[in-house]
Amino acid sequence: MGDMIHFPKISIEKSGIRAEIDLRKYGRNIAKAQWFLGETVFASSRAYMPMRTGGLAQRSHTEAKGQRIVFPGPAARMLYMGKKMVDSKTGRGPRKIPTGSNEYVLRFHRGAKLKVTNEDLDLTHGNPEARPRWFEYAKTQHLKEWVQGVKRILLGGK
Repeated sequence: MGDMIHFPKISIEKSGIRAEIDLRKYGRNIAKAQWFLGETVFASSRAYMPMRTGGLAQRSHTEAKGQRIVFPGPAARMLYMGKKMVDSKTGRGPRKIPTGSNEYVLRFHRGAKLKVTNEDLDLTHGNPEARPRWFEYAKTQHLKEWVQGVKRILLGGK
């Protein structure tokens, strides 16, 4: 739990209501719950990610002991928004670069500044459940189980 900031007692006052929360009873369970939440949210979100080649899912990961989920690269932004992106100077989309056996990756030239178009992407190749804004959709489907898992861990369960 080295770099995690701990606040053993928190006082909150809002609209004339004062609440004092003592987090010491949760101890190391806070870090376990954070890790659980990050990994579980990531796994739930992956179920709705596009999988044409699986490259984005392979490069995506959690960081900072579950506090951050990373979907790297400009392609991730394009896929997440579900809209075609083009080079702002040329108006062209990414190039298809063959990787072998009828597969390819999409790449823009180095340094390209991208802009979003109104054209929707078909994200269902390789995953019929894929959709834009996969985290938000996963949240609508799994929030209750995420919260229940965090509560279970905070209260000493596994």
